Amino acid sequence: MAYSREQLAEVHAAVVRSIEQKDAVLFASLYTGDGALLLPDGQVVQGRLAIEQAFSGWLAAGFVRQEVEVVEFYCDNLLAFEEGRAAGTFRDAAGETVQRSNYLIVHRLDADGVWRMHRDIWTSVVGTSGSGAGY
Repeated sequence: MAYSREQLAEVHAAVVRSIEQKDAVLFASLYTGDGALLLPDGQVVQGRLAIEQAFSGWLAAGFVRQEVEVVEFYCDNLLAFEEGRAAGTFRDAAGETVQRSNYLIVHRLDADGVWRMHRDIWTSVVGTSGSGAGY
């Protein structure tokens, strides 16, 4: 069962909802049970509970919006690869800061027939913090 661009757009919409609703459980549910975030500083956040906790921390730090631009997408019957650019907006008393990144996500078809993110890695784009629109 191939993973479609429409399904990918639904996942991106669910990420947006999880941010707007401050719902770390929803965000973590988009990952496989053994999914992992590979952070720019080298840390690995593995498993849904750890992903939920990390996302809760980002929300507490003022994470209010994410915009993505998919640059390339490939899918076979079990794995899909998504490459793109993202802009995450954080808001605090001093205003908004936009953190830009390049990312690569490996999606996997789980045994229950649902496509989920399995590995999510991104790099910070240096010199792009500050207020402004996303990609």
